[in-house]
Amino acid sequence: MMRVVTCSVEDWLLEIVRAVGWFFVHPVFYLFIISSFLVGYTRVLRERQDFSAKIYDVWYELRTSMFKGVGIGFIFSLIMIGIGFVLSKGSLAVIMLVTVLFAVLQQYRLLSSAYTIGVSLFVLAFFSDIKLPLMNSAIGDGTSYSALAVLLALLLFAEGTLISKYGAYASTPKLLKGKRGRSIGLHVCKRMWLVPVFFVVPGDSITHLFAWWPVVTVGTKTFSLMLLPLGIGFSKTIKGMLPSEAISFTGRRVRGLSILVLLLAAGSFWLTGLAVAAAGIAILGRMTIAIREQLEDEKLPAFFTSKNIGLMILDIIPDSPAEEIGLKTGEIITKVNGVTPRTIGEFYQALQRNSAGAYCKLEILDTNGELRLRNRALFQGDHHKLGLVFVEQDFDRSTEAV
Repeated sequence: MMRVVTCSVEDWLLEIVRAVGWFFVHPVFYLFIISSFLVGYTRVLRERQDFSAKIYDVWYELRTSMFKGVGIGFIFSLIMIGIGFVLSKGSLAVIMLVTVLFAVLQQYRLLSSAYTIGVSLFVLAFFSDIKLPLMNSAIGDGTSYSALAVLLALLLFAEGTLISKYGAYASTPKLLKGKRGRSIGLHVCKRMWLVPVFFVVPGDSITHLFAWWPVVTVGTKTFSLMLLPLGIGFSKTIKGMLPSEAISFTGRRVRGLSILVLLLAAGSFWLTGLAVAAAGIAILGRMTIAIREQLEDEKLPAFFTSKNIGLMILDIIPDSPAEEIGLKTGEIITKVNGVTPRTIGEFYQALQRNSAGAYCKLEILDTNGELRLRNRALFQGDHHKLGLVFVEQDFDRSTEAV
């Protein structure tokens, strides 16, 4: 027999706070922490091998991704609840299982909402079509394909926004041997963001597990409120462009795809089959974006290579003097204290020309092709801690973090 509880506004506010506890017992939340740590740990090992130094700490991915999706999740919660979308607990369970599977496989590119929500929608539709009573009651009962399609479109838009706003400035350096045996620099962005969203779930089955869980009655039906973490992943390697430009471009393309998916999702309220079509377009569209950009990048010459006019900056170590004076990835240091450095050794020698306490004068060619000057006081041993990562052109010493 259905248990019906009518809550006052004060009760709902209290229970919303208590419902946040569900967020912290959800498997995706802990997978996010573990997976982000493993990505950071693997990256640190790679950085030590490539540059003989750690560029970013092991918690960098977790620290820079943990709270980036909170604002988006709040907006989406207002939209989903305000419009009155209801998702069955079976739908949310399938989304969780698909997300967990892709996260365990460490396939961040598959954690795009196009795949997690799209595949979930296909799974739900498949079991609904084959008419298995047990499966239908477990995951198909009360499922709204239109609501899932709208959620898919919203999360795709969130994905594009997160990629452009945060992914574009969160890539890390990597080395690769070029065709001629010289090292070339790459940038890798591997991120997972949590988007916490409140969902309205039909029925009072949650109260069987948690007696305090709030339910609200509309007519003869009851609904519960749940706060769940939705994982959005992104993975991209860039060789032929500035990472900020390449990743921002990906974000714009994903947002454009989300508009098309949203139009199909809206149409599914009149023609249910369009919800499945929206999932198909999302999956094919996201896959096309990834493959097309990979092919485009492979055709471009390597952006981070040795330059005759100076040393190109592959990356900047966080909280370093180089970051303090405004040096940026992709810029070329054309002169150090009046000397044009073409190797790491020449860079060291030029820095040491002045006595302790003197100013280091850098002439820099920025990514727009304009020259600018930067000065900084150097003290004894300070030249080893500038925080610059280069791609070196010497054969015997391919790279080094300065």
